[in-house]
Amino acid sequence: MPTPLLIISDAPTSGTGLGRITKDLATRIAQHLPEFRVATLGYGGPYSRKLPFQQYVMEMQNWVIFNLPEVWEDFAGEENGIVMTIWDASRLLWFSRPENCEIPTLQKFLKEATFQKWGYFPIDATGPNDQLTVVLKHVIEGYDRVLAYSKWAEDILRRTLWKKPLLETLNHLPHGLDTSVFHPYDKKEARASFGERIGMRNQAGKWLAIPDDFYTVGIVATNQVRKDFGLAFQVLAQLMEAKQGKILVWIHTDRLENSWSLPALIHDYGTKNHALTVAALSDEQMAQCYSCCDITLGIGLGEGYGYPIFESLACGVPCFHGDYAGAAEHLEEALKIQPTCFHLETPYNCYRPVFERRAWTEAINAWPADKQVKLPDALDWNNLWKRWEKWFRKGL
Repeated sequence: MPTPLLIISDAPTSGTGLGRITKDLATRIAQHLPEFRVATLGYGGPYSRKLPFQQYVMEMQNWVIFNLPEVWEDFAGEENGIVMTIWDASRLLWFSRPENCEIPTLQKFLKEATFQKWGYFPIDATGPNDQLTVVLKHVIEGYDRVLAYSKWAEDILRRTLWKKPLLETLNHLPHGLDTSVFHPYDKKEARASFGERIGMRNQAGKWLAIPDDFYTVGIVATNQVRKDFGLAFQVLAQLMEAKQGKILVWIHTDRLENSWSLPALIHDYGTKNHALTVAALSDEQMAQCYSCCDITLGIGLGEGYGYPIFESLACGVPCFHGDYAGAAEHLEEALKIQPTCFHLETPYNCYRPVFERRAWTEAINAWPADKQVKLPDALDWNNLWKRWEKWFRKGL
């Protein structure tokens, strides 16, 4: 009998980074691992009949999933199985430590659970003493099996955790990209059809095309505090001056107004030649837009992985990113910007890097225009999936 495996995360239809990880893993498990029967319990997206696995939609309040018992009963009944979370540890104290769950029926269900708890944690920052803070440690040590995104994150967990069985099986695995979609497109052709791809016209009413002599910078990031759009626009201002205004900025985000006001930043920094995309683009459209760029900026102040960084590399476009957290271990030195210092934030005591904008522009200006980049082989699903197969089967 296949072992029931329920993945809790953002919904595979949500379009978020966590949702994409969930979609990729659940699809591959369903297609290649008959030892498992997989389903997802997701947040932020609807059911899709196009995906080859069962999907449930979570009912949640303050990150507590109160319909988990009903979902598990429908999916697994009385079978023993696995619940795997691909979520921030800060959301999971109620799940990891049922004594902290304030819903009596859910607490009883968790204490009598017929499943193991596996966790794939998106650790993107360290804390005091180069460890995770005590609450996150307490959450993670309530699991039966733990996996990190990166060697960097695994090392933090080894310094943090005391539970010996977890340390004995602790490992790290990145997630990958589909290089049949994310690959370089002809740059000249991609620039000529850029406006058509994103639905943007010039003042004459024709589809926007990027002139050959325009330096094009891409920024793909959600509008949240951890993505430093303020730094990005300071860097862009310096690049505009260096390029004598012949620069186009393509920004793809989820919301124009949230933690940052992108219209205000555009106005205040005078980035007149810009293209904003908010509506969802297909992976193929994203790859074509990346291929228009000369460089991209990875502005996350800590990335467990960072899809836009590696999508850019897969399309042959260099991405500059801070030398901090998991993504940096896959980048060559010339693409990594050194922080000047760190500051502590959030109730979970996370260190975030602080950068000098000139360090970014100096690194960008020093990059040879004809230098080629590519996605590291280890991040291509064609090479990576065998390692995931081994990890899942070993867990049985």
